[in-house]
Amino acid sequence: MTQENVEIVDAWWKAVVGWFNSPRDPEALGRIINQYMAPNVIWEEDPIWPDAGAFRGRDAVYRRWLEYADLMHIENVGSPQVIDAGDSVLAEIPSEMFGGDVGEAVEHVWAYTAKVEDGRIAHFRGWYHPDEAARAAGLSE
Repeated sequence: MTQENVEIVDAWWKAVVGWFNSPRDPEALGRIINQYMAPNVIWEEDPIWPDAGAFRGRDAVYRRWLEYADLMHIENVGSPQVIDAGDSVLAEIPSEMFGGDVGEAVEHVWAYTAKVEDGRIAHFRGWYHPDEAARAAGLSE
């Protein structure tokens, strides 16, 4: 992966983190998605996620991420750690979630692998376990 692609993924995640740590204006999320994602982007959720799926296109990603904001009560999203992984970019993002009837925050580090084509995110996948993302990205055995 080129340094430029790593910088694209880093800028994208910093924008997303900023959105999650703000009042979460839906139009602002749409602008972030349009700026950084390819029109036919593919987003794959980790199969461990309830009702996990794959979503194609900016509109599908937009709708799904708005659902996350409503359902998960994601708070205090930390700065992304972005790593060049050769053919892809690995990002780890710490956050706190208040889901369902949980009274206290649950801290978790989500991991994502991303591929960039023509200056835009073309494919990205979420990983519940960062070590699995690192293995998939070829960074560990």
